[in-house]
Amino acid sequence: MKTLRITALLWLVTGVAAAQTPPCESVDACRDALGRGHYDAARAGLEAMARRPATRGSATPLLARVLLETGRYADAATLVRPLLTGATRVEASTLLGEAELAQGHLDEAQAAFSAVGNEPSAHRARLLLGSLLIRRGRDAEARQPLMALVQAYNDESIGERDGEGLAYVAMAAHLLNSPHDANDAFQEATRADPRRVETQLAWAELFFAHWDSGHAEESVRAALEANPNSARGRAMLARLLLDQSMDFVHATEELDRALEVNPNLVMAHVTRAEMAIRDMDLEAATAHVDRALAIDANDLEALSVRAVIPFLRGQDRAYRAAVQDVLRRNPRYSGMYSIIAEYADWEHRYPQIVEMAREAVRLDPRDARAHATLGINLLRMGREEEGLEALRAAWDRDHFNVRVYNLLELWDRTITPDYERVEAGPLIFRMHREERPVMGPTATAVLTRAWDDMRRRYGFTPTTPVHIEMYSNAQHFSVRTSGLPSIGVQGVCFGQVVTALSPRAGPFNWAQITTHELAHVFHIQLSRNRVPRWFTEGLAEYETMIARPEWHREEDHRLYRALVAGRLPPVAQLNHAFTHARTEDAITVAYYGSSMLVKYIVETWGFERIPRMLRAWGEDRSSEEVVQRVLGVTIEDLDRAFREHTRQRLAGYADDFAVDFPAYQDLDAFRARAEQSPTDADAQAALAAALLAHGADATEAMTAVRAALRQYAAQPVARFVAARLAVGRRDLRTARADLRLFFASGHDGYEPRLLEARVALASEDLPAARAALEAASRIDRDRPEAWQGLLEVSQQTHDEALQRAALERLVDIDQHDAASNFELLRRAAEAGDWARARELGLRAVYVDPLRAEARRLYAEALLHDPADAREALAQADLAMAAEPEHPAQVHLTRARALIALRRRRDAQQAVDAAIAADPSVAETARALLR
Repeated sequence: MKTLRITALLWLVTGVAAAQTPPCESVDACRDALGRGHYDAARAGLEAMARRPATRGSATPLLARVLLETGRYADAATLVRPLLTGATRVEASTLLGEAELAQGHLDEAQAAFSAVGNEPSAHRARLLLGSLLIRRGRDAEARQPLMALVQAYNDESIGERDGEGLAYVAMAAHLLNSPHDANDAFQEATRADPRRVETQLAWAELFFAHWDSGHAEESVRAALEANPNSARGRAMLARLLLDQSMDFVHATEELDRALEVNPNLVMAHVTRAEMAIRDMDLEAATAHVDRALAIDANDLEALSVRAVIPFLRGQDRAYRAAVQDVLRRNPRYSGMYSIIAEYADWEHRYPQIVEMAREAVRLDPRDARAHATLGINLLRMGREEEGLEALRAAWDRDHFNVRVYNLLELWDRTITPDYERVEAGPLIFRMHREERPVMGPTATAVLTRAWDDMRRRYGFTPTTPVHIEMYSNAQHFSVRTSGLPSIGVQGVCFGQVVTALSPRAGPFNWAQITTHELAHVFHIQLSRNRVPRWFTEGLAEYETMIARPEWHREEDHRLYRALVAGRLPPVAQLNHAFTHARTEDAITVAYYGSSMLVKYIVETWGFERIPRMLRAWGEDRSSEEVVQRVLGVTIEDLDRAFREHTRQRLAGYADDFAVDFPAYQDLDAFRARAEQSPTDADAQAALAAALLAHGADATEAMTAVRAALRQYAAQPVARFVAARLAVGRRDLRTARADLRLFFASGHDGYEPRLLEARVALASEDLPAARAALEAASRIDRDRPEAWQGLLEVSQQTHDEALQRAALERLVDIDQHDAASNFELLRRAAEAGDWARARELGLRAVYVDPLRAEARRLYAEALLHDPADAREALAQADLAMAAEPEHPAQVHLTRARALIALRRRRDAQQAVDAAIAADPSVAETARALLR
């Protein structure tokens, strides 16, 4: 009878794919195929062997494992039930428990594991029973089966060569909150069997639980090297991609691969829900959560993610009900709050995260992650004593947490001894003690002025004090911000705390960065932490635009291409532009497009609508409701109007030829199109461009170019790519010929002219290079490359007029270019153009504040207006604080300022100091006092 039931089921589970794949021919071969992810081959071979009495007992449990790996949980349960007695009892009961557990049948799973839990060989069943009991909040009961695994290790029932058994010991130690023991056991397990996939993925989970994504990635990639088709491995890689870089595009690809293998992998559906939440597409998130819960109605992570949705919608009653639904299943599940907090963090809900972390600690005082979350977010709110206390509590419970260790080390070894506070009314600054003499007065002046201006325009005063912390080391800034050593940004706002890099950390415009982040303080607080990302980023960019004209980004060409190519999402989905950006170009378009949308709203409806929109979001209204309520149009109408306005504004770019390389991401699609249309010149040219964009083999790209040009000799994309490829192989003659043909066909553009200049420079033809670069600058005067090339030409030809013109344009385009700004400042001072020197000196405060000579020249420029003598003296004092190379000149500038202020005695001291520093200035110095 049992044989008949198994045979009948085998006909049921046989699939078309299995029939199309050569089956493995022995149980061992099938086991190997399973381990390498050849599921179709394993299933086909095992189905055949399970029909044969001689191999049925060994083949059937392995076939059940294949079904579990591919998401056919009910079929796996049915398959093993006839094997629950006899020699297969332990293995079959364990498999049955796994199949029931995957479907959320917790009582049935517990019964299956418990049925064999006392068998000496039932290591896996004991592990899974302990895990299940913890999942149900019965931690005390879980200790017995888990400690039995530890005892088996101690008495050597699980030996040093038993990779599988050692993995169970490691997983048990993890469940028992012994991460160091778990890590040691995983090391032993992987020495015994380095290619066991489950071991590597469980080890990755240990690292992931302690915010160590680097080591987690090593383990996940080791698992996928052994089994590229592991659905769980692919889903975990997707989570790593999100955790490390918010790479939605590649994460989506990994999830697609996971679900192709196992369409019922709850983890993959939950991750899709989490991605939708980050896009604030809560309807899609709900659908993904529903799909996960249809598979396992008791999955605590899925249920916790379901609670995130009403939380973000401001539906308090539904949120509380969702929380209780989780706690009804496990009253001790503090991890729920950590999950919700992760998405609250994405939406800037820091005060609520603190409340959640406190509740998590109340549920489970041993939860080190909850203590860490509490500490990190208290620090983000400026409550440092409480935050450090919580971090120390986390460290006492877990010496394995990377973020906690990094933060405590930073505070003890760097912040406490090396950083100082500077108070300026509502603002409290933190800066390195060596930078404080210069940056203390500078930062307080710049940001207090910005604060007062924003308070006036927004009609709102944020909760104070606002903490602005400026770090002179990029790693210190990253750790303070995230607990990890590299986050790839220059500033972050947490609502009441801003962290940023200081001028010593790199060549950038510190004032623009901190003004941008200070603007977020108003946006986050005025909206009660509910402003969507596209609006707050666009509005912060707008704030820097109106603060200083040179702080405006020059990215119209990128916006135009994205608009024409359909890469700019509609307003209702504009958050996607940030979360789904797969290139630097895409993230630039996200910021710039959002800023232009905000600018359009201000110019159309007035700035007074901006605070109203923020307040409306603070009332838990959707973006659709906010736009309709405040602007009086639908969000779709706003999108259409903005696109039409932008198309008209950027219409001139229609004549600027460019190969839009970001549009060529899907190389396989372009290959397929070219293969299907071998006589289509456009298809062949597109393939050539895609190959070039991907850095593929130049020979293949050239083959596609020739195929395109055979069909249409004037195909512009193919001709441009041909010139690029010729330059790449240093064939300048061919490159010139291709460019001549390109221009002769009636096309022109900024990038072709840059390529022409590159060829001319490589040929040492400076007149031709200059002509090409000037042509490029006429096509688009707002891009820097042509002006940088003209600067290079001017230096080689000693053309002062061209050099000055290029420098002037570069400092307007690139607000971070300290060297060009200083060179122009120096030239203006030498020429006696003090009005220009005054403007360039002010810019130096923003981009080059630690350069003493820039400060001195700015002070000299200010002295040409008697009303600015006091500010001139302040700048001269800051020049001295910046430790000038030639202090005598700074003393002389101070003396001039003091004389202008009629402080003759102080001026005499400055003169004496100048002479003491450099006796050769004595005559000039004394002349000041005559």
